[in-house]
Amino acid sequence: STDSECMFFVEEGEVNISAKSAADPTGEAKKLKVCQPGDYFGELALLTKKPRAASAYASGRTKLAHLDVGAFERLLGPCMEVMQRNMNEYEEVVKAQFGMSLNDLQTDSK
Repeated sequence: STDSECMFFVEEGEVNISAKSAADPTGEAKKLKVCQPGDYFGELALLTKKPRAASAYASGRTKLAHLDVGAFERLLGPCMEVMQRNMNEYEEVVKAQFGMSLNDLQTDSK
């Protein structure tokens, strides 16, 4: 889903996070992260209220929990500013590891 309705927590299994770069002429998605039990993903879309910048694919049998945007905002309201500040760190990691910014990522629509 490209909308920003919820984030996910990995309870069992693995989830591969990948994204395409607008600057990459091959159009191939690059693996950004492998989420394992205890990890989470999808929070950037909730923070930015923009379409998802990356795609998530389960690797084998996987169990996820989800937190919808309303619960996210109620539970983390006081922490939202801190999380938004952390977006600078996300940006630096993506740039250092993949040579692209969060704005260069395109959703893999497969």
